[in-house]
Amino acid sequence: MESNNQIEKKSFFSFNRWLLYTEIIAIIGFVVLAALYTQRGGAEPKSLPLTEVETLIAEADSHFENQDLGRAVFLYWQALQAMESEKTDDNKMDRLHANLRIAEIYSQSNWLKDAKSRLQHASNIQPDHEDVLLLSGRLFRDEGALKEATEHFLAVLEKNPKNAEARYLLGVLYQGNKQYEAASTHYRSAIESDQEFKHIPSEKAPIGVLARLQLSRTYNKMFNNYSLLDRELTDEDYTEISRLETQSVSLLEEALQKQPDMQEIVNDLIGLLYRRAIALKREAATRPYADALEVYERIVELDPTEVKAWQEMAEIYESYLMDKLKALEMYRKVYELEPHATYLAIIKSLEEEITAENGELE
Repeated sequence: MESNNQIEKKSFFSFNRWLLYTEIIAIIGFVVLAALYTQRGGAEPKSLPLTEVETLIAEADSHFENQDLGRAVFLYWQALQAMESEKTDDNKMDRLHANLRIAEIYSQSNWLKDAKSRLQHASNIQPDHEDVLLLSGRLFRDEGALKEATEHFLAVLEKNPKNAEARYLLGVLYQGNKQYEAASTHYRSAIESDQEFKHIPSEKAPIGVLARLQLSRTYNKMFNNYSLLDRELTDEDYTEISRLETQSVSLLEEALQKQPDMQEIVNDLIGLLYRRAIALKREAATRPYADALEVYERIVELDPTEVKAWQEMAEIYESYLMDKLKALEMYRKVYELEPHATYLAIIKSLEEEITAENGELE
């Protein structure tokens, strides 16, 4: 008779085998669909009449906006096939658009060689087109050719200084190279150029949101660099640090309003708020603890599971504001999130003290 351990092992291996088979089937299915939709080396899609081109591209654009990339690329290919026999100035921009979108889809799928090949078709139609230059820069960036990427993004801005995406991507490159002033300039321009927070299917958020997030991080790097200076900080230094820190928080709050479900923003904002709260506590001799409390309240509003913030509020109420009832409320929340014996002992002690004080008042 098999032992329980042997039975469990068999069940475990059977389950693992089932998962493996499922994964293999899923991969095969993906490859088949990719081959069908992208026509990479397979049979070309059936050619449709030229009169169908506008309809095909409109439908493809709709799928692209929804990031249904397989269906989108198939329809763009059909549009190109329909125009293949009659390339005219009238359908020049349609051919450019379809080639660009196919290159973009290949890029998102990490098929860089195919993306570059398809982009070349678009470049043959109009090499200095803004979108051709922009995608070229992105592909150079993905290959690690940062000098060429920078040159292409700058070329985009020569044609259109208000191209928010080119501004943002340049900011990322300069930030990565620790050229924080240059990065800040481009991020601010990207924010100004994307007042409407335009949706970009290939990005996880509008450029106006991403630029605010990265500008906040750049400012964060800049004010952290003050701690590395080999000299005593001046009043002007402290003023600049305070300005950068305040701007960083404001930028993240603005970004969060537009993208409330973006965890990166929440995490960065909580980190900056903790920094601010600690500074306010140090200045408590000249500033009321209420300022620090407001910051901690904002932290738990962003993430109610932030035990440290609840604990800090409890200590402020108990040790500095002498409000035992509020301290008890905070410690109960701490214990709810982290049921440690130490917190339970503090709660019991506060309850006894409050009961005794109430008895004396009576």
